[in-house]
Amino acid sequence: MSTAAQLYMTLHRLATAAEAPDTATRTQGISRNELLTLLGISTRANGSLSEAQERAFERAKQTLRDAGARITHVTTDLGERYRLEPSNAAKLPAWNPTAEEFRLINTILRGWEGTELQDDAYRILRKIALTSENLTDEALAAAKILEPKTGKRQRAKNLYTYREPLQRIYFSDNPHLNELFTAYAERKTVTFTYQTAAGATRVQEKVSVAGIGYRYGTWYFVGYYTESSERKEYTFRASRIQKLTMLSRIDSTPINATFNAKNWLEDIKGYEESLIVAEVNADSTLSEPFTVPSYGTIDSAVAATSYSCVIEPPEESEAASTRQRDSYAAQQQLLRTLTDLHSGAVEDPGTWADINQRNRNNSLDDLVDLLLGLHRADRWASAHGEEPMPLNQLNALYSVDTEKNRALGKTIAEIFAQVDTVPFESDPKDPDALKPTYINLLPDFGGATPNTLLNYARLTDTELAILVFTLSAADILHPADARLGSIRAALAAAYPNAPVYAQHLCFAPEEPLLQEATAALSSGNAVTIGYGTSERAADRLVDPYALVLHRDHMYLHAWCRTAEERYYAARGEEVPEYVPEAFAHAATGETADSEAGEKEPNFWRNFRLTRINHIHEAGAGRTHPVTGDTVPHWHAQQHSTQTNPFAELRIHPTEHIPSGEPLDTLTATYMRRSTHHVKKASRTQYVRIHYYNNAHGAGDKNILDTVIAHRGALELVGPAHLRAALLDQLQTLNASSRRGAPAGVPAEK
Repeated sequence: MSTAAQLYMTLHRLATAAEAPDTATRTQGISRNELLTLLGISTRANGSLSEAQERAFERAKQTLRDAGARITHVTTDLGERYRLEPSNAAKLPAWNPTAEEFRLINTILRGWEGTELQDDAYRILRKIALTSENLTDEALAAAKILEPKTGKRQRAKNLYTYREPLQRIYFSDNPHLNELFTAYAERKTVTFTYQTAAGATRVQEKVSVAGIGYRYGTWYFVGYYTESSERKEYTFRASRIQKLTMLSRIDSTPINATFNAKNWLEDIKGYEESLIVAEVNADSTLSEPFTVPSYGTIDSAVAATSYSCVIEPPEESEAASTRQRDSYAAQQQLLRTLTDLHSGAVEDPGTWADINQRNRNNSLDDLVDLLLGLHRADRWASAHGEEPMPLNQLNALYSVDTEKNRALGKTIAEIFAQVDTVPFESDPKDPDALKPTYINLLPDFGGATPNTLLNYARLTDTELAILVFTLSAADILHPADARLGSIRAALAAAYPNAPVYAQHLCFAPEEPLLQEATAALSSGNAVTIGYGTSERAADRLVDPYALVLHRDHMYLHAWCRTAEERYYAARGEEVPEYVPEAFAHAATGETADSEAGEKEPNFWRNFRLTRINHIHEAGAGRTHPVTGDTVPHWHAQQHSTQTNPFAELRIHPTEHIPSGEPLDTLTATYMRRSTHHVKKASRTQYVRIHYYNNAHGAGDKNILDTVIAHRGALELVGPAHLRAALLDQLQTLNASSRRGAPAGVPAEK
């Protein structure tokens, strides 16, 4: 892979091509051979490239484009040439968010952690942090911005911890999110294999993505076939996409400015279809209608299997329901596949290794950091009246997506080695060793070209689309926050496409009592909620604080007065008028003043909206101190802490994946969620996932449901009791599905 220095010098050459001495380079761009040389890719004797070299070449070009360079490829009578597409970015005002606006942006973009878009979100944060004049050390000090945890003066390089005291968003994942957002933003077409409601697969060719949305706990996108004159829009569920390829072809049709994603999502209706099923338990001898919130026969089969219900065979008549027949067949196939997969001995996966690094494009991150660092150096020189900037000042870059600063010394030295005009001085410890002491590549690439470093620090179209979508989620999770309006106004001034993107990209979860929960938050009053299942519902008096999106579910984050009153009643004490400060921080563990083996009580609760039966106002609310660790700690405790139970999963090769998802894609998705893995034949086949298991075994059931939903792509190999429980459930359903035998009643021999 080309290094950041090689990528930088390539960008430098492309940007200054208009000043080249030869006419061909000035008018048509640099040659293919020169581009390969700049990127450090050697050709064969005949000038051709091997398959590996071709992949490296394509990856390097894509890295430059991802960094913000608009590289175009043309074929002329002189051969293949490359140049930068003229851009009016230099004429646009720079976006300069304040420290408080960045605090909110930093918070909401971290909702992509652990998903396909995590690296994109980090890159957006770095670009914003390093191009905002309000986020320099001097500006933060003047504004008296303090770190939320320590109360110390905030420094620019500590922006990793600079976010809201409550993390409210954790988006759900999908392996095609980056491709869909890119296809939308860059107007590229896609071809993909799609699973229909009946379970069949069809190839959808040359589809243009016109909008992306989230509802009913899943991702959707609307698109139309570019070769169809009707331009009729169709809705696709992202979870049904199988093999997706993004084409280089650009959709020349302008973006439909009248299309409204919010209205489109409201028109998507989740439907329920009743199937005749039999519940599998010892007391049930009758078949009752089972309502499946479903979008097709496969979904019905998965849902019924997860609920331990057998779909009854259809009556042998012409009037028999097609849905009943297809769903029955789908469940029978699902049971056979999963039973065969989990029968027999478990293969020893081998030695488990920690997952301590994501599979990310480090060269891209290094290049972006280099561009932003040079821009920061120029800004530093202007602010301090000094030019050039000392190299050691550049190394202390802002840390936005990591706790450790990135060291650019090696990259800078590699660039200096290719530039003759850089002053050097000898190192006193080694007089024969020369080292660069100044930065002189600031900030212009030179001459009359409008391409400056700041242009490449701007958000790409894909990054802008991701940020705009994230802001639509912030509208729901941060209601009545005045910063959202100012962020949108400034974003629209710097990026004219932002308002159009906002019409096409929308987060609109379908949750019961969402409006009531939002109203309770806005009122500031206490509320009484009915919480729990229909058999075990109970009223609780709470002080609402925030809405929290955790993957596919929304929660009301609140201080539970009912739990607080029970705690003090058990101790024979009155509820204190003011909440002890230690109680607010109890979520992080034991406090210094707590007795040995005793943890301070924690009255912060997260109530899932789907389990709230009603919300009624209950008088004036109380304020409680909120720790910055509350929700992140809750998230970690339930989903990543290694002291929690774990499940070991084997990811099967592509031919075993009913959805047709490539093995590498499925593996990458689970590597993001896992703590350990085992490689066999250089490919990851086993992953270990930690999860939270409450008193009712909800975590165990979620693991079993996940394996069932993947329909043979995942094998549960451990622990033994969990694998046995799944196999027992499958065998019981198999035994109960004999024609004419009600659940729980053995069939006659």
